[in-house]
Amino acid sequence: MEEEADIVFDCPHCGKSLEIDARGAGMAIVCPDCNNSVQVPIPEESNIVAISSGPAPSLEGALAQIHSLTVSAAASQAKIERLVESLEEIRDRRAYLEKLRIENMARFDRVAGEMTVIQSAIDRIVSILQDAKAEKTAE
Repeated sequence: MEEEADIVFDCPHCGKSLEIDARGAGMAIVCPDCNNSVQVPIPEESNIVAISSGPAPSLEGALAQIHSLTVSAAASQAKIERLVESLEEIRDRRAYLEKLRIENMARFDRVAGEMTVIQSAIDRIVSILQDAKAEKTAE
């Protein structure tokens, strides 16, 4: 059932025989058997039969499509630049927050040490007061 414009190849991961329209040459697809990414091979020029069975597009149509793709590419590039900038800001913010977390952990450790000292002092005061009370009742 293979058409002349199809590319037939085997999945390099599982060996499944795959068939795709020649317009997919060079694209990455997912193998339906093993779910691994597979790049569709690009056939030699001599093996390529007419990819489109329809009429050739007009020059105006082709130019309009090129213009549309150029506009889309520019918009996509602008979006990529915004996303890269946003990613850099997020990475900077994450680094700053990680620095604060480390500083706060050190502070918490110091506070815990001071609380241990305070608890020891309270225990000594309670002991002294109990001794004083015991001496007073003994008199």
